[in-house]
Amino acid sequence: MDKAAFRQQLDQDGFNEPGTVTWAPNHENPSHTHDFTARGLILSGSFALGCHGGSTTYQQGDVFELKAGTPHTETAGPDGASFLVGRK
Repeated sequence: MDKAAFRQQLDQDGFNEPGTVTWAPNHENPSHTHDFTARGLILSGSFALGCHGGSTTYQQGDVFELKAGTPHTETAGPDGASFLVGRK
């Protein structure tokens, strides 16, 4: 998915204006929750999202969504990660 289509989809689904997040290689966030639903588009690198006993790795062009209150971990890949993320 490209940025324009992603932004349009966020707007249609009631998400706020997205911001860009950039993480260093192998950056890790231990298990936590958010009080918002997040939807992100991977711009570069890779990003692993761990929840519900498994982990999914997202690459450039992939979109992920995480519902509010879901316990999860986040890990940037060996080349880091940059993603556009909206919240609602």
